[in-house]
Order: sequence, then C-alpha cells, then structure tokens
Amino acid sequence: MAALCAAVLLPALAACGSESSGAADNGTKSEASSGAETGQLDEVSFTGDVGKSLEATWSSKIATPKSTTVTTLVKGDGDAVADGDTVNAYLYVGNGSAQKDLYSDYDNGGPEAIPNTDQAGDVFRKLFADATYGSRVVAVTTATELFGQNVEGNQLGIGVDDTVVLVADLVEKQEQSPTPTDDKAHDASPDTQPTVVETDGKPTGLDFSNVEEPALDTPVQRVVLKEGTGAAVKASDTVKIDYLGATYDAKQPFDESYSKQPLTSALSGLIQGWTIGLTGVEVGSRVLIQIPPAYGYGAQGSGAIPANSTLWFVIDVLAVK
Repeated sequence: MAALCAAVLLPALAACGSESSGAADNGTKSEASSGAETGQLDEVSFTGDVGKSLEATWSSKIATPKSTTVTTLVKGDGDAVADGDTVNAYLYVGNGSAQKDLYSDYDNGGPEAIPNTDQAGDVFRKLFADATYGSRVVAVTTATELFGQNVEGNQLGIGVDDTVVLVADLVEKQEQSPTPTDDKAHDASPDTQPTVVETDGKPTGLDFSNVEEPALDTPVQRVVLKEGTGAAVKASDTVKIDYLGATYDAKQPFDESYSKQPLTSALSGLIQGWTIGLTGVEVGSRVLIQIPPAYGYGAQGSGAIPANSTLWFVIDVLAVK
C-alpha cells in the first residue's frame, strides 16, 4: 500500500471535503501558460513522465490563492475522467509557502485509488473536472480548503496559512468488482460452504470439497458454527477476534491468527465484508463468512489474494468494546 495518502491524507480529505471553508468558488482550470509540455508553473516546475516519475524544482514561493485553481501541466490522450470513476493517480504534495516537498507516491511504492465522488472532497473534484487519463494536473489551494476543520495539526504538517500544491498524475481508471445484489448478511446452508479443518481444536484451513464457486455479485453469506451468549456486535464496535481466511479452493489460508495473537481493531477499519458479516453476531460465537470481492479486496486484490477473489473467513468473536 502507498503509505501516506491512502492511510492518512485521503481519509482526512474525505472526512472534511464537504466542510471545507474556502471561498465559494468552483475554481478555474486552464492549460499551463508557460509549461503545458514541460510541466511548470511560474514558481515551480515538474519533470518526469506521467506515471513514471515526478520531481519538483522551486524558484519562488506561491502566494496563497483566494480559492483553488487547477492547471493542466500535461494533457493526456485517454478517456475523460467520469463522475463516479475510481482514479489510479500518483500524488505529490508540496508546501508552496515554504517551497518544500512533503509527499510523493513515486517515493512510496504506487498510485492511490481515489474516488471521483464527493467522498474525495472539493479539491480532488476540481482536479478531476474535465481531465483526461494520462494527464498531469496541479491544484494550488489553501490548507483550509484542503483540510477543512481538521487543518490544525494535520499529519502533513501544513500550516493554516500555507499554500498547498497538489499534483496528480491520472494514470488510469481502476477496474471495479461486480456490485453485490445487496449489502446484507444472508444466513447460508452449511452444505453450501466449506468445512473448517481443525488441529487440536484450532482452525488450520478450509475444505472446499463439493462447494461450487459463487458468482462475484453474490452478497455476504454467513453460517453460525457456534452461537455465543455475549453482547451482539455493532458496526461501531472495536472487536477482538481470532480468524482464518482463504480464497476459493485454496490449499492454504492466506492469513490467520490462531497460531499468533488475536486481532483487536475497530470494525470500521476492516474490510466492509467483516462489518456486514459480524454485525449482530454475539460474543463467544464462531462464524463462517463468505465475502464477495466488492466487499473485500476488489478488482485489485492484495498481496497473496488475487484480483476479484471471493473470501471465506472463519472468525471467533472473543470480545467487543
């Protein structure tokens, strides 16, 4: 995962995008007056091919704008970025007041997946407006417009009065997994699900013998293997669980905690399928949950999990708080 923006910057923007307090202006968009091909503003220039590298060279500080302005540095020849797309983009963030580089995805392993929806916030919506894939676009904005009410103490260390330079290399539209037929947990018949394989009472794998691979739009399926007597899990809870996860017909699980330590996490911080599948389950229960890719790791997969994988998890709910 790209370390900073996916985990820190984008959630902050998504949380405050509709609350930003910049001037009531939709922003402007233009071709770079002196650098549509070389990639430069008057105060800072950018070199490197879109999707491969980006390096900033500062010549002077940038005055704080009244509202966000967006400039196309390199015009891509791909399709237009559409409303609702998830955009794979390499991001760069600089402090225009201090003439300082703050963050670059090119230094951190890969592009970000950014939804072109209101969830991403006003600044990203302006970046994507009228843009095409393959483009390099830059927004000059204010810290307040970017972070809204969370501007003070933001994790990039940008001052309240600082100018922010946000560059996005719009690489490609991210493929999406099929949308499940609904977002609820369905009680499944045990004979439609794999059997839990145990050693010394602990799950070590799943046996998929005689289990058909489900369609990718199948909603979450759940079997309660052991019913607990504790409090029912709420979507807002922090849960303590043991788990084992596998993809269809896998010989080995892709992850498990039974041989290690239980996982404690806010349920909201885990994949959506766990929130759907565990909500309402009582503490002390063991459940088997089947999760479609859209509520798991999607069309991109993750590590040992291939793209568009249906996931199965056996989960022991140990505690909630």
